[in-house]
Amino acid sequence: MSNLSSHILDISTGRPAAGVAVHLARYEHGDYQPLASMLTDANGRIAAFTPAVLPAGRYRLTADIGDWFTAAGRQTPYVHAQIELMLSEEQHYHLPFLIAPGGWSTYRGS
Repeated sequence: MSNLSSHILDISTGRPAAGVAVHLARYEHGDYQPLASMLTDANGRIAAFTPAVLPAGRYRLTADIGDWFTAAGRQTPYVHAQIELMLSEEQHYHLPFLIAPGGWSTYRGS
């Protein structure tokens, strides 16, 4: 059982991305099943997607960066930034998104 948090930073401005919708889904029965949808806070953070710990398994985080850039009057070809991952051990997983209109990246933080 694990827990999961995220952080979104707009590296083109050096600022947190507040108000980005991020969706968590778990892979079950051959498809992803929605678990939670949240908005990043003023610091671009989501402290936890669920109050309970998550069982081991395959998950997907999807950040709606296209909508966020459009709302800010900026253009990007990217609709979503998406991370697919396996949670396997009882520990904390922190998965930030680094976004810009021209691309995005991730890493495992702490």
